[in-house]
Amino acid sequence: MPKRRAITIKDVADLAGVSQMTVSRVLNLSASVKPDTRERVQAAIAELNYRPNPMARSLARGQSLLLGLLYHNTSSAYLSQLLVSALRTSRQLGHHLVVEDIDELPDGTFDGETTTTRLNVLSLDGLIVPPLQTQQAGLIDHLSKLNTKLVMLGDMDGSPDISRVSFDDRGGARAMTRYLIEKGHKRIAFMSGPASCPASRARKMGFDLALTDHDLPLMPELYIEGDYSLLSGAQLANKLLDLDDPPTAIFCANDDMATGVMATANRRGMVVPDDLSVTGFDDSEISWIAFPGLTTVRQPISLMANLAVKLISNVEIREDDPAVRFLSDKHLQVQTIEIVERSTVAPPK
Repeated sequence: MPKRRAITIKDVADLAGVSQMTVSRVLNLSASVKPDTRERVQAAIAELNYRPNPMARSLARGQSLLLGLLYHNTSSAYLSQLLVSALRTSRQLGHHLVVEDIDELPDGTFDGETTTTRLNVLSLDGLIVPPLQTQQAGLIDHLSKLNTKLVMLGDMDGSPDISRVSFDDRGGARAMTRYLIEKGHKRIAFMSGPASCPASRARKMGFDLALTDHDLPLMPELYIEGDYSLLSGAQLANKLLDLDDPPTAIFCANDDMATGVMATANRRGMVVPDDLSVTGFDDSEISWIAFPGLTTVRQPISLMANLAVKLISNVEIREDDPAVRFLSDKHLQVQTIEIVERSTVAPPK
């Protein structure tokens, strides 16, 4: 049988009544395309079932892309998911990924000058910046001077003109808090990440909203700020459990801190979840390795890394995908919220 002719960008342009350049701009998420024109092009893409060929684009440029991923995170579980997904998507698109460690200065900030000097030598085509690094304005100022496309992961303060992929942290925390309330808990502690991090503030906001939704009071003594590390979870759990009226559940803003809380509860002779319910956030590897298995909010880290690589590669990301919301041409937010139920939540005694 004769081989079916592949659909080209020219076919899409002809059907939509626009130029091939306009189709290219839509595929590249350009803000310069009018909404009605974008809709016509997207309708033509859907009707023809057109799929861009990223490998062909790379070959047309004479080389595959060289992408970078900054590394400096207290949670190795988070990094492993991020790295594996970024590597897999890069390989599928014919690109190469390098991981670059970033130096931390004595004052807790990152050495943007040294980092950008090293990155300049690599001549990267794009750079993915994980959440904690996106919060340091000095570092971002340095990275913005690189001749490369930046994609930030997570929310950022202000509205910089930089591409980013975030998650609905507020919605995730609100859903988990509602879950605990529906299990019968009323004294729920929230162990946050650093308040300087927008994601931490969003999760705290979701926690507060869920309490308000159920006419429960906000109790400042049940709020405590950690640093996302397992050690901080273990240490801060003692402060919460030493209260005259301790919480019946502790909701931690990541899985590492939640695992630390469980370790402390065990050392104090408590049984999770019989004596204390514990939940986390991320659904990282440690959440199912821990015993008992940790109930947590699944943060789509792998999908976020996948989208970040695609943004750099100018691969089409469908605007009708219910899992992804286009907050702007440069800001994608993953909307899917899933609570992974395991074995660390039970009704309070």
